[in-house]
Amino acid sequence: MDRLVAYLVGVVESSYEDLAHLVPCGSFLGLFDERPIKRARRTVPGTGGGLFEFDNSEATCTGIAQLAQTAISQGAAATDVLRAVVDAVRSVHDASAVLDIGFRALFEIYQQRLQYHSANRYRAEAASPPGGETFGEEYLLLTRLFELHRPRTWVAAVRLMSMVTKSAIQIMYGGDGAGGGTHTASLSEISGRNLLPERVCREGIRQVWRLLLDSAATEPAQASVLGAARRTRWQIRFEATMELFDSFVGRSEQCVGRPLVSYYMISRELDPGAAVAESGMLTAEMQHIVDLCFGRKRRLGRILLPPDGSWPLISHASRAHTVKHVYDQPGYALVRDSLTLEETQRGASASRVVADLLYQRAPIDEVFAAMRNHRTMQRKAMAAVASDSYMPNSKLAGSGSANGPGGLAVNGNAPSGDSVDGDGTDAERREASMLLLDAMAHRIEHIVRFIQSQCDFDTLLDERQLNANSDSTMIVPRSFGYWEHMNEVADQLYYFVLSDTISYQDIHERFYSLVFPADSDIHPGSEARKDNSYIWLLLQLLHIEKVAAGPVRHDLAGDEDMLDQLLQMYNERQIVSRDAFYLRDLALQATMNHQQANIRDNHGVKFRHPRMAVAMPFAPVLYQLQSEFGQQFKDEKYALLEGRSVCAAMKTATVSQIRQYVVPNALYTFLVPARETVQQLQGPATTYLQGGNVGYQLLDFINVGGKHRLLQLIYKMMLAHEQGPQFQFDGRQPSTRAGISCVAPHVVDTVYMLLYNAPYSNELMMKEVLEKLRRCDKAMAQGGARFSAANLRWLYTVYQLMNCRLLRFFKYYAHASHLVHHLRHSLVHVTHRQLYRSLECFALCLVNLQHDVGFLQALLDPAYHGVPLTPHASAPGAIRYSKPKHAWFECAMLSRNAAVVVARIETMRGLGDVPGLSLDDCLDSLAPQPQLWAPAVLRYLPRAVRAYYARCAPRASPRVSPTAVQQLVDARPEHAALLHAGDAAAEAALVAFYAPAERQALFLCVVWALHARDTPPVLAVVRRVLLAFPPSQMSSHTSALVDFVVAGEAERGSAEPTDATKAQLDDFMFRLQLVHHEHVVFALTRGEHDLRTDRMRLLLTRHVLLESPQFSQRLDAWHQLDFQGRYWADYGHWEKQTAYLARFPEFFEFEAALDGAPEPTPALSLPVYYENAMVRLLPVLEFALGRMVEAEDRSLLRDVLDRMGILYRLHQVPLTTLMNTLFVYFNAPTLHDAAVVRSLNRALLDMSQQNFSPEFARFMAGELNDCAHVDARYVSRIIERIARVVMRHLGPADKPDLPEIHYREIPNPILLALTECVVELLTWWCLHCAPASAARLHDPDAGGPLPATEAEFRAEEQQRRARAAAWPLAQLWLELTMEPERRPEPGAYAGATYIHSTGVLANVLPDELLAFPIVQHLARIVLEEPELKTVSGPKRYFSFVEFARTARFSATASDDDPGAATRFAATAVFNSFEQNRKHAMANRPNTYLTLLHSVLHYGGIATFATLSETIHALAAGGELCSDTQLLYLCATAGPILYRLVAHEALYVQILGDLLSILVQICPRIGLFDSDASTDAVEQIIDFFCFVKDQFDPGRPAWRRLAPHIAALPTLLRYQLQCMVDQ
Repeated sequence: MDRLVAYLVGVVESSYEDLAHLVPCGSFLGLFDERPIKRARRTVPGTGGGLFEFDNSEATCTGIAQLAQTAISQGAAATDVLRAVVDAVRSVHDASAVLDIGFRALFEIYQQRLQYHSANRYRAEAASPPGGETFGEEYLLLTRLFELHRPRTWVAAVRLMSMVTKSAIQIMYGGDGAGGGTHTASLSEISGRNLLPERVCREGIRQVWRLLLDSAATEPAQASVLGAARRTRWQIRFEATMELFDSFVGRSEQCVGRPLVSYYMISRELDPGAAVAESGMLTAEMQHIVDLCFGRKRRLGRILLPPDGSWPLISHASRAHTVKHVYDQPGYALVRDSLTLEETQRGASASRVVADLLYQRAPIDEVFAAMRNHRTMQRKAMAAVASDSYMPNSKLAGSGSANGPGGLAVNGNAPSGDSVDGDGTDAERREASMLLLDAMAHRIEHIVRFIQSQCDFDTLLDERQLNANSDSTMIVPRSFGYWEHMNEVADQLYYFVLSDTISYQDIHERFYSLVFPADSDIHPGSEARKDNSYIWLLLQLLHIEKVAAGPVRHDLAGDEDMLDQLLQMYNERQIVSRDAFYLRDLALQATMNHQQANIRDNHGVKFRHPRMAVAMPFAPVLYQLQSEFGQQFKDEKYALLEGRSVCAAMKTATVSQIRQYVVPNALYTFLVPARETVQQLQGPATTYLQGGNVGYQLLDFINVGGKHRLLQLIYKMMLAHEQGPQFQFDGRQPSTRAGISCVAPHVVDTVYMLLYNAPYSNELMMKEVLEKLRRCDKAMAQGGARFSAANLRWLYTVYQLMNCRLLRFFKYYAHASHLVHHLRHSLVHVTHRQLYRSLECFALCLVNLQHDVGFLQALLDPAYHGVPLTPHASAPGAIRYSKPKHAWFECAMLSRNAAVVVARIETMRGLGDVPGLSLDDCLDSLAPQPQLWAPAVLRYLPRAVRAYYARCAPRASPRVSPTAVQQLVDARPEHAALLHAGDAAAEAALVAFYAPAERQALFLCVVWALHARDTPPVLAVVRRVLLAFPPSQMSSHTSALVDFVVAGEAERGSAEPTDATKAQLDDFMFRLQLVHHEHVVFALTRGEHDLRTDRMRLLLTRHVLLESPQFSQRLDAWHQLDFQGRYWADYGHWEKQTAYLARFPEFFEFEAALDGAPEPTPALSLPVYYENAMVRLLPVLEFALGRMVEAEDRSLLRDVLDRMGILYRLHQVPLTTLMNTLFVYFNAPTLHDAAVVRSLNRALLDMSQQNFSPEFARFMAGELNDCAHVDARYVSRIIERIARVVMRHLGPADKPDLPEIHYREIPNPILLALTECVVELLTWWCLHCAPASAARLHDPDAGGPLPATEAEFRAEEQQRRARAAAWPLAQLWLELTMEPERRPEPGAYAGATYIHSTGVLANVLPDELLAFPIVQHLARIVLEEPELKTVSGPKRYFSFVEFARTARFSATASDDDPGAATRFAATAVFNSFEQNRKHAMANRPNTYLTLLHSVLHYGGIATFATLSETIHALAAGGELCSDTQLLYLCATAGPILYRLVAHEALYVQILGDLLSILVQICPRIGLFDSDASTDAVEQIIDFFCFVKDQFDPGRPAWRRLAPHIAALPTLLRYQLQCMVDQ
């Protein structure tokens, strides 16, 4: 190595001594005339001191090459040797003939390296050489030779690189090289160690091209100094570079059709990015090449992105992947950047997402999470674009950036990897603020315009004909339902200003600009835009102390600009119009009154602002209202407020706007009066201070600040202290009060009503409560936690409130899926039995609420640290899934219910887009041991869940026979204590005997056996033993008892339970209360036994739910009390609850039938507000409902639903429960009966709270029993209903008596419409299947085999798909979507909204009913549409050399394409959908492609599998005849590549089928030769290159695709071969 370096030093120095050396003819530098030979002698160090003549170029070349070869053979790294030679050549004088010697030497060395690598590395069986260098690493060293200031070196370097490249190509594709053309072998035999991999060639292209870009950027400055000669030399460099590029793409003379780099990849490398391309700094030749690359990417972009991607984001309906839009994916960023502005508008935007979520009343944390996600994805996309873009050195000099190694420029604006996921910076906060402000302003303007359209502000008010809502001092419109929208946006605005997300000044300025826009002088109309609603909204914000004391006070103390703007915005006509509304129209006067202390010179304000004269005449109304409110406050003496009229409620609400905190303080005094009237809830230990009850309407309409203040007072005084409720009497400090231990029932009612009607501004309180619960749960996890009596009461109160009133709030809460963490340890360690029963019921309901994959993620997220108190926190890191050490639930009822919910989530949502989540780990974490499920249950579970239970092989619960129990009683003397009371030692021995967990299940069986005798056991002893059992195990013990009872009946040979058994079971449940009714129901229907063949359990189920006399008494009493479904308006609910508990008292420690005082003394009695046995039965009944459907006993199911439907009035989410039941069991023959499905709907639906179609109302009334009405008009109405809400349409309600939106089960209008439509359609599906369903029911008398194996279950699934395909709904839906002219109202909601509404609905229905048929329709579109049968025009392969030649004569050279004049007739197929509609170019393939991608966007992996099956069927059919058809199929897969890549089997299947189709159509087209292809095939090849570049499935996957590539025509095979070789 030293000799080589010394020799090279001598060569370099000689080049500077005499520049007149010979330039041999035919050399690398044959650019100038030959010069005479002149010898030179020089002593070369390291050669023994001798002389060496540099007079023979051949000898010098040979010497350098030999020394290099010697250095490598002696162990020097080849890259180090080549780097030394390259650096020496770089140092040679650019005008010296020695430069030619260096390049010739380099060529000889690279020839040697090619021979070496071809012989020793390219072959698979050869061992790796020392050092592990690849030829690609050595090859890239040539790029070091490119220097802008040395034109001769540049040209020589390009030619050297071209020659080396061509030599490598000859070896790879066949030639004289030692490799012997391995590329011509079968692709499956290729080793993958390519001589020149594509990545190496791309790196070389990138570096050379970007250096050439720099030379183009500096060209104009040098031309003025050096003249035209420099221009000529640049053209020479350009032409030489074009020759190099031709060799890469296989267009050079020696290697035609033998590419190393695809056209798409070279197009990507040659495109410098929009900043350079549009700067005008490029020469005409380079600009044209860049434009060609840009156009190629644009054509590919239309294939890779859907025709319309304006998919709405549906809160709690969209899957997790829909938040990450295809347009935001980094992999698509480069092609998206090439589309036109009109085309990119069809994608997603942050403003649209935020507007959608705010309209849907999404939780604030979800809104901020969506913004963070969009920001993160946008940054990643920008980083991807920036990393692929180039900024020339001349531009980088000013920005402080520098080029990377080899001339590669680094964009200084590209965000670093560490900052991609960051959050919390000032810029990000400003961005969030502007997004929210824009969305809120747009929404508020929309609402105001809607209100104006609904009201008559032109007709004057006739006070002589006031409606029932008004009187002389308060004017309220006859209908004011629209005001719920204003209350909603007021709450959102209040929260954003309170949390400093949006400033008051920005909102004020934006409202003013809505009324007086910047162009108002040019476009008048401000009078029509004026509306007092804007002032009313601003008034809500003045009740925020920092607003009133900050910008507003400063303005009023200064120039009063804000006040002047308010006066200009005031609409004086509204307050005197027919639809005047004093709550709104007195907002300006209320503002003046509220800020009276801040206004300087109150007497002179009317002179400073003359416009005040039109508003102040109504100011006396405010004073009259204040006076009236103060007088009523004194006169009513804290009377109840629930019966107040609308007019009276509006008066109080108006007063709340005038004075800070007056109304909320007064309302709190109504709820918690100063006079001490102490009442008892259920006994002396549960006392409260009796107060009034505030009606929900009053709470709805008081100002937002008043709601916030009232909830603050309640929380601070009643719910925030471990010591119990706090009271403040006689001006003293707040403290507890002796004799008052509990919160008043009406205070608890007020809490949930305030949370529902102001969820944004009051959410912080709920977060604090949840955090306290988590801390309590954590304390229980540490063991030995002892809570005070006040703390236990607080826990019980909060659990009841959440379980019975806030489940709707939690269902759509941003952190609902993780709330199970807040009670995990409590479910195990709580020993207070009354508290545990409430906790168990809440856990059941909370798990039943879960509907998304987030719940499964929560099960495997041990690092959860609670709900964040503010939404501004940094984005959470990725969850590291880990199976917990201990099972989630020790209670069998909870674990089985959770397993059913997990299965339901898998059925309805799927897990495909959550990488790393293991369904097996989720199921394994639920219970200590896997549960056994009967075939009747497994039949309706998804495949993945069935596979888990098949693998884990769960065991059945141990059975206890009556004989074994009798033997145990006889054998153990401890049982004598059960028959004779008073023996303390015997009782202690009995307790000790049953202390081990394995014996506890036997005890209830022993008590049952003894109770059946004439001498029943002593209940006090039974109680003492049972109190030692953990409460979490009582459901398991009850299951053991039920199994014991069933076994006893079987031993006696009884076909049905005896009357004695039923009576004894009733005693255990109701008189003795040793077991709980809901536990018995669970034990009978827990899913371990197949109820289709277990008649005994079915009869017992009928008894405990329908025939039990004691339960019937309770149910009859429930009917008589008439609990209302609209519980917020049921002012007598507390009295009904008290009456029920007084008649049927409940005991929690087995003391129900004890005669004397129980020993030990019962635990602390806790306050009961909402709970009772019926409430606790409801979630268990929901679980049992599924088992009764699986039992296929229609009679039992109907009887239970008809008899117990009234209980669902208190169900928090009955509509969702109904939809889930119909979805999961849509194939169950039990439900395929008009009477059964009608009973199901009647039981769970309150039709007065829902907005169903007239046809559904007729069905519910019994007037309709089939689905013949499901025609085009009906379908059109269904989808137009969804389209209305998707477009955020505000309109009058179809039913005037619907509840306020915030009290409805689903506050999200889009999700509500979807749920109601799904219930309707699934009901019609059941009616459609009814005629043939009877034959599918199991007849227990006839017997016969039942499906019990996986093969039988899968056969049933195929039959289900066949039945779904026969339902005409999907075909009808497709026709209406594809052919708008067939719709009953063709102009209604035309366009993408109609299509996306179909996509949303298709994926909330079972896939078989709509999504699968839509995807399968692809085959008909491809085979039948004439636009796709046309073969695209021929397209010549682009040659860079030919372009460079034509560029000499024309500055606007074009690619010589014979088809350019009629470019691809099928372009409209891939255009933007809305663009086609706008220009009358709409076509069926484009419409279907839009619909398909809408379905795929909202769909899961099941829809992808169906797409794969459809494409595979097309490939197997062999009917495709055009390249346009294949390109269309590529367009179906393009937008979902980023999701498919995570599912290798599907991904490879789809790619393989597309390649197979390409193999089929190539012979039918017949245009493929070394010079031409077709336009569509060119895009298809680009598509596969994009797949390899951005979504590479890995080498093993490509190897499986190799046979398809090997079957392609030679030219296409070589273009795709690089995908296999890498």
